[in-house]
Amino acid sequence: MTATAAALWSRALRAADARGLLPPNRSGLTAAELAAEAARRGDDRLAQLVDGWYYPRSYGRVRGALSDEEANRLVAALEAEIARPEIALPVAQNPPTSRLTLCELCGSPLPPQQ
Repeated sequence: MTATAAALWSRALRAADARGLLPPNRSGLTAAELAAEAARRGDDRLAQLVDGWYYPRSYGRVRGALSDEEANRLVAALEAEIARPEIALPVAQNPPTSRLTLCELCGSPLPPQQ
């Protein structure tokens, strides 16, 4: 298997897992079995990647139905659908400002009155 194929497959698996398309006990499953499980869960793009690019590229060292560019686009589409958590930005809170009272004679601030 080439490093490119391994990296793209790893990205596809992370995206599919983040979307809940893969079973928790997947360590013994083949790429085709993982793709079939993802298809059963409603997304057949992993199967397209396996049959059209991953297996031909990794084991046959031949060009499959998908080009490298098409495989990259397919994985990017899977990754784009991962629910990104919204990051709540802290609300800037200005401390209450107290108006300084200035001395009428010299203009210096006077101590706060309570």
